[in-house]
Amino acid sequence: MSVFRKKLHLTMVICLSVVLVLAGCGSKQSGSANNGNTGNSKKTENEASGNPSAGSGGVLRLAFSNGPVNIGNMPQARTIEEVIVGGAALETLTRFDSSGNFVPWLAEKWEQDVEGKAITYTLQQGVKFHDGTDFNAEAVKWNLDQLLAVEKREFSNLASAEVIDEHTVKLNLKSWDSTMIETVTNFLWIMSPTSFEKLGKDAFSKQPVGTGPFVMDSFEQDVVIKYKKNEEYWQAGKPYLDGLEFHIIKDPMIASATFQTGDVDGLLLAPSNTVRELEKEAVIVRLESGLGAGASGFITDSANPKSPFADVRVRKAMGHAIDSEAITKSLFGDTVLNTNQWGLSTSWSYNPEVEGQPYNPEKAKQLLEEAGYPNGFKTKLIGGSGDSDRLTAVQAYLKEVGIDAQIEMVEFGKYKDLTGAEANWEGIITYNFRGDADLALYMSRNFAPGGPLYANNVYQPEDVTRLLQEARTAPDQDTKIKISHELQKLAYDEYALAYPQYVTTSPAIFKPYVKDTGINETYMTFFRPEDAKIEK
Repeated sequence: MSVFRKKLHLTMVICLSVVLVLAGCGSKQSGSANNGNTGNSKKTENEASGNPSAGSGGVLRLAFSNGPVNIGNMPQARTIEEVIVGGAALETLTRFDSSGNFVPWLAEKWEQDVEGKAITYTLQQGVKFHDGTDFNAEAVKWNLDQLLAVEKREFSNLASAEVIDEHTVKLNLKSWDSTMIETVTNFLWIMSPTSFEKLGKDAFSKQPVGTGPFVMDSFEQDVVIKYKKNEEYWQAGKPYLDGLEFHIIKDPMIASATFQTGDVDGLLLAPSNTVRELEKEAVIVRLESGLGAGASGFITDSANPKSPFADVRVRKAMGHAIDSEAITKSLFGDTVLNTNQWGLSTSWSYNPEVEGQPYNPEKAKQLLEEAGYPNGFKTKLIGGSGDSDRLTAVQAYLKEVGIDAQIEMVEFGKYKDLTGAEANWEGIITYNFRGDADLALYMSRNFAPGGPLYANNVYQPEDVTRLLQEARTAPDQDTKIKISHELQKLAYDEYALAYPQYVTTSPAIFKPYVKDTGINETYMTFFRPEDAKIEK
């Protein structure tokens, strides 16, 4: 048990009583990490936190509910927490802006050769890994070779990486693939080849060595992960902090109390109940872009010819029967954003002309009658134990139009079996996807032949399959945007392949003195640890 948790258990009752009284004096603040952090903390809070005054560094202490296991061996990273924590030490060639476009980082520029089926990256010069070795084209090639060795699905179209010179690396593709730049941005976290080979992949997974602004200090599984400042960071004058810590607090009540007593400065991926509890005294930063965030809805066994949902009219009736906005507002408040398609309106692939299936129970009954179900039918409504309230609400709405949906709660392992590569469920199941912009890369997982999630049990129209391939091979971004808008219209208006409900905003909760973290500014798993500050 960490020191702050011991202190918390000794003083819980007194601290909570005092903090809850003081909480009524605060005011709600929200916005981005750049412009939403306003207000002044009290002197007693400054002293209690152990952090020095503005401009002198300090240690930023953030908390998660789930402890990462692997924060260094990124080709085998599995969770959001692992990528975020590892991102303090490891960096990427490019980053995202708030619309899902790419901006330079360790690579200063790149060139696409559609005819030659290649992408060439020109790298920043003078960058060093934490172990003192050079970041160069050989290091990038080595990292790409690791991804190929573990057969990372996203890099299946990469034929090879070629060193042109010390600061230039060329990616040779099997066929032109417009998704590769996003793949590189999202999945290629640059590790030090020297340290990886010296430590081995198991040790490296808990001791990442990269080019980032922070250097690993200590890793205590499910308790705390500590970083110290990289004094030789390639961006002069950065980072501003002396250290960065990620504390693991599984119980949301304890996490909330720990934040209130000042023993952590921020809570990441906070649940809606915690946001509601703390919004009057803290800065709430939400991911407004939806990029990289979890999204959810429902999907049916439309590929099963014996299922009522093989008829598109029944699929549309299901959508019209559900009042998604009422459900999400009641259950999640403003910690999620409703959508009727893949992603949110901030994304370049979002099509504002998509209508989806807005709540209209009379329309639902009409469609059911046209499909031959004037008296409705019985089906299953499947989901995980954490989704029981949403399933109950959906069940009630479906019953109003004659669809008798029997709820079936399943464990995570069974859910993975039902929805994986051999997906085979009956009726309706919760549908979890990512709110990313690149439909060719992500939508194909669900709606294209051979897709690894849901796809085996979902109807696959030929024109959707064709457009997914055309988007992948699009020669330029304008063409890709046009195709993506067509895909949205087909998937959700024409065929109702799934019923998206919302994209999570992955709320982060900060003390007012925490500035410029970049958390939730652009992409869910990306932040700017080099810019983060404590200003008191």
